[in-house]
Amino acid sequence: MTDSANDGALSRDLALSTDEVLDASALAAISSSPSLNPAQSYLIGLSSATSRQTMKSFLNIVAGMLGFSSLQTCAWGSLRRHHIRGLLEMLQVSGRAPATINTYLSALKGTAREAWMMKLTDTESYQQIQAIRAVRGSRLARGRALAAQEIQALFRCCEQDSACKGPRDAAMLAVMLGCGLRRSEVIGLDYASILPKEQALMIRGKGNKERLAFMPEAVWQRILTWTETVRGERDGPLFSRIRAGDSVTYERMTPQAVYHILYERRTQSGIDACAPHDLRRTFASMMLENGEDLITVRDAMGHASVTTTQKYDRRGDERLRKAACKLTF
Repeated sequence: MTDSANDGALSRDLALSTDEVLDASALAAISSSPSLNPAQSYLIGLSSATSRQTMKSFLNIVAGMLGFSSLQTCAWGSLRRHHIRGLLEMLQVSGRAPATINTYLSALKGTAREAWMMKLTDTESYQQIQAIRAVRGSRLARGRALAAQEIQALFRCCEQDSACKGPRDAAMLAVMLGCGLRRSEVIGLDYASILPKEQALMIRGKGNKERLAFMPEAVWQRILTWTETVRGERDGPLFSRIRAGDSVTYERMTPQAVYHILYERRTQSGIDACAPHDLRRTFASMMLENGEDLITVRDAMGHASVTTTQKYDRRGDERLRKAACKLTF
């Protein structure tokens, strides 16, 4: 089927009403060339492996909503403005948060751009898609910041572990709490990432951007304990896998391993549920609580925007709680 035939079928079937736009079977008639897939081209152009995985998942979901088996078989070049608006409405009805819906929209706009570059869609259709506005609204921030006694309990648990995992886990959690690193940044650290003179770590974060993470004394001492008493100075991942029998390897850990380590340590410590990203939230809240300005915290966390950094501030919850408790009736 030609592009013009596709467009005609889509216009007849989907242009008149929202209900028709949401009918996935109407888009199933679109066919595409497997050798030229705009979605795959868009994903290749993303600089972060994490972003590629997220957007790939979202585009596969969209392809399924449109009646296709995967993003590889979806005819992205035949999508038009009213199709995408219908998809956004479907996502809203399903209860997705505005930020999530806007991530879908970003993926669709990026894919539309690649379709236009490949001459699979015309300029007017591409411009109409790019003109679609982001969904407005927000949701309460997820996650939490750990209390001081919870942090102490985590480190006490690690320090009471006489096996090799004790010093490793203490150093890794200290880096996450004291430097605000993402999981991907933690597992990406090498021994060569340590800069002793600066007492800092060289981080490669999102967008392939490098930054220095200066370590507080508590973090530095735990790094020294791990490297000098257990790991050694051999090149390779800073935090490596430890097999049964206390066999220290030089194999890189996975993001899931970081999640599992925190789950085990917080369970042993008896503290409430928390995720690795909560340690990053805790770092931001502690920095702001200490009087650091948002620009400084933004740079320390490797954010591109102060707006993103503000979302990590959990001080407001406690402030509002205290204000509410002062009310009397």
